[in-house]
Amino acid sequence: MRFVFVSTMYGVPWGGSEELWSQAASRLNKDGHEVMASVIFWPKLSPKVVALKKCGVKISTHSSRNCGTIQRFFHKIAGGPKRDFERISKFRPDLVIISQGDNHDGLDCMNFCCKSGLPFVAILQCNSELWWPGDDITEDLTKAYRAARKVFCVSRNNLELLERQIAEDLTKGMVAWNPFNVPSGPPPAWPEDTGIWRLACVARLDPTAKGQDLLFRILALPKWRDRAIEVNLYGGGLCELNLRKLAEHMQLNMVHFRGHVDNVAAIWAQNHLLILPSRFEGLPLALVEAMWCGRPAIVTDIAGNAEMCIDGETGFVAAAPAFGLLEETLERAWVQRHEWQEMGNAARARAEKLIPKDPINEFCQQLLASASNAKLE
Repeated sequence: MRFVFVSTMYGVPWGGSEELWSQAASRLNKDGHEVMASVIFWPKLSPKVVALKKCGVKISTHSSRNCGTIQRFFHKIAGGPKRDFERISKFRPDLVIISQGDNHDGLDCMNFCCKSGLPFVAILQCNSELWWPGDDITEDLTKAYRAARKVFCVSRNNLELLERQIAEDLTKGMVAWNPFNVPSGPPPAWPEDTGIWRLACVARLDPTAKGQDLLFRILALPKWRDRAIEVNLYGGGLCELNLRKLAEHMQLNMVHFRGHVDNVAAIWAQNHLLILPSRFEGLPLALVEAMWCGRPAIVTDIAGNAEMCIDGETGFVAAAPAFGLLEETLERAWVQRHEWQEMGNAARARAEKLIPKDPINEFCQQLLASASNAKLE
């Protein structure tokens, strides 16, 4: 069969949202299917895209209305196709898989598939109440999702929100699991007792989504300054210098920027608990990986967080990403800090119960079924 994967991620060349489609593309290619990937143009493509090309996946680029003017200009002079999605139809795919970072940045491609008669599925890696579609796109968006063979969301909450946003019951909607980046064997040992409780915020450095500024405000309170805690921020992002400046301005000596770490299990060999003060999410891989490593979490009740983390059992859930609610939740967690290891064990057990050992295989089976059904119609 022939598959085309279209990524509409435009903010950076690569992110965690790209792992699902790219690993599925690699798996299907390895299994003998013909695979093409169309990604947003960057002057220098991500090494992960280059690796796909080396494995035999055909690569093309497209621009996006969400891209900046400069990025679209360089795409044009670099020889981008006159019609961005023309190469898709020429490939004659049995199925097009459109991977989106939000609820509508793949609309152009979905419209193209509808007009060209190409069967397609859509992936939503994240959704938010802040992204309510305006009247200018709602009708097209509804038609597009109605036409999709499947609509994959990474959390039930994101799917139900999408249904409200387009006022449509998506009978073809379902939850897909992203692949996680930790071994499936025994979790890392609980950190050695040094008298310091170490919290890890594993997230891109983007307060708009991840809410690190809320965490900093809480840590600036006198009672938190006096406690034996260390807060380690893992990851990079467009706001790294801004957050470093804010931490220095607030004199948060307990906050440390650790950068990107490839070995996720090594993070949890050093830290006791995950803290994610997110303002919007899909289902953060950091939460799944922390639970798989036997660590509890403090999260906000956003998207799939509370679908995974059970308040008082596998961690702590703040009702919303608001200062008072998050501070109260951190306080509850601190009072129960001697129960964190037991909660971490419960988190691992819940992860084993809910998360498939091979999410990519399950996703590929769904794609093969959708392609097969399209051929029969």
